[in-house]
Amino acid sequence: MNRELLKRIAPSLRALGFRGSGQNYRKTEGDFVFIINFQGSKWGDAFFVNLGAQPTFIPAEGDADLERLKEYQCILQARVGGDWPWNLCEAQFASLEQQITSKQAAFFGHAQTLRTALAVDSPDSLLARFSAGTTKARAALHLARAAVRLGHLVTARGLVERGFELAGDRATLLLADLQRVRDETAAYR
Repeated sequence: MNRELLKRIAPSLRALGFRGSGQNYRKTEGDFVFIINFQGSKWGDAFFVNLGAQPTFIPAEGDADLERLKEYQCILQARVGGDWPWNLCEAQFASLEQQITSKQAAFFGHAQTLRTALAVDSPDSLLARFSAGTTKARAALHLARAAVRLGHLVTARGLVERGFELAGDRATLLLADLQRVRDETAAYR
């Protein structure tokens, strides 16, 4: 990790309302936790900028604690650009700042439409809009949980059924989670 680069980018992230240091920055806005993460490549000469958005009204991956949540545990994920070299020239650093600013605004702004979308969109439309960073089957599970939490039971049932259609037979944990949500929605009939 290039600690100097991370120290240099920190003021820009704090200006956007994020708190943190080193590789992880976070902020809570409304009913979402937003995370920006810097991940070193396995070759060590580059890094990635990852974004995660987690609605506070549904469980994160593995029921992770929202106070200690990591980007990869969020149900919505995106990446800023491709890989970035650790040794950025001034123009590259300016591009990094600009891309982080614009991508996080667009991605986190889109995430905040989830609550409204769950009230009006079809399961297929929801999956098209909110499955970035995961499989459509897993997205169906997350979206179904959100729909149940918000009282949109017809949408939740539709998402669960789509999840069953999309998941393979070997996805036993996912299938079990989908079944739990199916059972939960059946209790409200």
